[in-house]
Formats: sequence, C-alpha cells, structure tokens
Amino acid sequence: MRMYHGSVKSIANIGRLLSIFFISLALVGCTIKLVADYDAATFEEILKIGKKVDRFYGDLLEIPPNNRSYQKFAEKYVEIETDLRSLYTRNQARTLNQESTEISKIILNLWLKYKDAHAKTDGYSDGKAKFKCILFTL
Repeated sequence: MRMYHGSVKSIANIGRLLSIFFISLALVGCTIKLVADYDAATFEEILKIGKKVDRFYGDLLEIPPNNRSYQKFAEKYVEIETDLRSLYTRNQARTLNQESTEISKIILNLWLKYKDAHAKTDGYSDGKAKFKCILFTL
C-alpha cells in the first residue's frame, strides 16, 4: 500500500509541475502592449515634414529681415500646416499611440502660433527664425 501511495504522490507532483509549466508558458506567451507598433510610413512622413520645415526656415533666412512679409510665406505655412494636421490625424487613428498624438498636437499648435505671430507682425527676425528652425528640427 505504501508503494501505491508513493506513486500517487509522484503523479500528483508531476501534475503540479506540468500545471506550473503550462501556466508559465501561457504567461510568457501573453504580452501587455502599451505602445503602438513601429510605423515606417509615419516615420517617413515625419522626416518629410521635418525637411519642409527646415527648408521653410532656410528660405526665410535667405531673405533680408525687412523683406520677410507674411504674404511671401503664406502658401508654405498652409502646406506645412496641412502636413502637420495629416500627421496628427494619422497618429490619432493608430491605437496605443497617445504620446505620439500628443506630440504631433503640440507641434501643430506651435506651428499655428508662430504662423499667427508672423501674420500679425508681418516680419521675422533672424534670431527668432534660427531658434524656431532648431526647435522644429530637433
């Protein structure tokens, strides 16, 4: 009878070990996803917009400060604004992408703020242009 009892105990231990093994395996297979997957198309769009912003400020700095009226740059402002809105919308549409959505919203709002300031003052100093170029292209 002792032998029978020992065999049952061994089978029970093996059963527990197998249960622990399968539970561990299941837990390892489960992942908690807190951020969106890498999106190469969005990354390329970010690079494209960054290049446009860099070009915008490069073109602006090539013109003497007293000739930097808003109207000369209005079309480029709208083009880049459209691209930034598109990026914001794209980030909103992706799941688990709250941080990127918030960052693109902040960048869009800064762009609009600087666009409005240029329209109100109808000018742009070298210092502001250089600073904003660095700010947007970091």
